[in-house]
Amino acid sequence: MKLADTIIRSLPKVLLHDHLDGGLRPQTAIEFARDQHYKALPTTDAGELAEWFHRGAQRGSLPL
Repeated sequence: MKLADTIIRSLPKVLLHDHLDGGLRPQTAIEFARDQHYKALPTTDAGELAEWFHRGAQRGSLPL
């Protein structure tokens, strides 16, 4: 059975795996943290948080 492209495009999609530091705007991460009363972000400045994410991604170690 072949499904029409229009049907496939209209169906809901699921993202099974994503890293917050690459799939979320830093401002959105800050807003989510605020909404959940999470206080452990390294900064609440979106530009600084973007730099922090980038530095972390360049470390080459998932545990770090």
